[in-house]
Amino acid sequence: ATGGTGITLFDYNRKNFLYDRKLRQETEYQIMDFRIKQAELWREDVKDIVGLTSVKMDTYLIVNAVQLGFCVMAFCEGRLAAGTPTWIIGAHTLSLGGAFMYLLMSVWLSMHASVTAKAYEVRLLTQHVRLPVPTWSQLEGARTYGSAFEKVNATQMFRTPFAMGTQERVLQR
Repeated sequence: ATGGTGITLFDYNRKNFLYDRKLRQETEYQIMDFRIKQAELWREDVKDIVGLTSVKMDTYLIVNAVQLGFCVMAFCEGRLAAGTPTWIIGAHTLSLGGAFMYLLMSVWLSMHASVTAKAYEVRLLTQHVRLPVPTWSQLEGARTYGSAFEKVNATQMFRTPFAMGTQERVLQR
């Protein structure tokens, strides 16, 4: 009867050990999954922030390109009336030239800002906000072999449930 009780206690404690280890492994995998999801949120934030810059610059590009077209049209077809004083013609030409240069720079800088923002997004996503893919050693560390039960103290292997107290108290003795 004592041998049968010992085998029963051993089987019970072994199943309890393996069950605890399975729960620990699932917890470790869940933590890894949470880290991956958190990094995905960070990556999404980076994409959203850079996307705001790109959208704003694309809007500037379209509006200023249209205004640049108006400037060219004013240069080609916008003639002042005959008899206009030369100083007004000079001011008109100077203001159209200034507007043309300003709008041309605006178009060029908005294109440059969009390209720079996209390049910085790629740099952030590839160098700083990478997905935390677990290494082989982390995966192996979360795993438990059934033979690990053989390294447990004999008092734990044959612990009588509820009579000997909790498993933690048996370890402290």
